Amino acid sequence: MSPHAQERLRVLVVDDEQRMLDSLAAILEDDVEVVTSRSAERALQMLETDLFHVVCSDFKMPGMNGEELLRRVNALPSYTSCLLITGADEYIRSSEGGRHYVILKPFEPARITRLVLELARLAHMKRAVHSLASSPAARDTLAPASPRSAPSYRPPDPREAPEPSRRSATSSYPPPSSRTASLVRPGRLGDLGLPGRTGK
Repeated sequence: MSPHAQERLRVLVVDDEQRMLDSLAAILEDDVEVVTSRSAERALQMLETDLFHVVCSDFKMPGMNGEELLRRVNALPSYTSCLLITGADEYIRSSEGGRHYVILKPFEPARITRLVLELARLAHMKRAVHSLASSPAARDTLAPASPRSAPSYRPPDPREAPEPSRRSATSSYPPPSSRTASLVRPGRLGDLGLPGRTGK
């Protein structure tokens, strides 16, 4: 594989029923790398050592349910998309909503594949942006200029103004009808680096 090839998207599927794990793995494995776990506790152990773009979890499981698992996944330092898969009426009645997506059983294979891919790409993009923003080069770019590096400003001294040249004395700017040469000392405009009219 080329070192420049796109990172393979990884998905962790959590369900206490082996039949459901096998079905989801078969649906998704053509598009993403699938790892399975039969308990939320085991899934959290895996997340301590491995990175996944998406965690797909069933809601109703012995011990820790899927909603609590995804709440803990959201607290991890590396952004991971979360998808709750459920058909349980208990979830519909008790859910207060969370920072995860929900898909209800039964679902079409194409629909869950599309949703998992979108969530995996979202996680990949967010991690890339975070990595770029936290790199030393980005911090140097965003850091404010120090007072030492700021250019100093010294008001122009009329005594240091250069002698007006013959060319500047015959300049056609501003037009003859609006010239104010008699109101401005020679060389003063040149010190300010401005044309005959000052901007507001």
